[in-house]
Amino acid sequence: MHSTMFEYRVTKYDPALRDASGAYTRSEWTAVSDVGSSFNGILLTELAYLRIESAYIAVALAFLRESGVTSLVVNSLENHRKTELTIGEGTHLSLAQIGATLSRLLREEFWCRLEGADSFVHIGYDYYMYIGVPVVCPKARQLATAHGLFVEPFWSPYGDLGAAK
Repeated sequence: MHSTMFEYRVTKYDPALRDASGAYTRSEWTAVSDVGSSFNGILLTELAYLRIESAYIAVALAFLRESGVTSLVVNSLENHRKTELTIGEGTHLSLAQIGATLSRLLREEFWCRLEGADSFVHIGYDYYMYIGVPVVCPKARQLATAHGLFVEPFWSPYGDLGAAK
């Protein structure tokens, strides 16, 4: 994206549990489809899943609000499951619509990049979220920590697929 953008990887994965190559070393759930399965002896309940999903959405919206971003555009929409959608390629989304869209992206109902001229939110495989904003957002980072999420400087692997519209 832009060189003046601050890019982060925001996840539930503790960076201290990564190996030298950056691979996460602990067995953890990575998708909504894991609800009902156990990881490290702990059952992933729907309530526990929803708590993490809500944290991701709250943190993404906090980064956008703190940086003054009020909307993003749907880019590179993929709907292989033929999910019913009220959005399409190029749709401008308000913050409220971004929250609802992130929920559906995290649940792997469809995929797209949410982008603006100086900002983005990308949802990747294995419950990874990438955020790019034009300013440093200390309050959003504090909110992430309060929710048990980790914010690391990291370039989105989805950022070079095309310019935002």
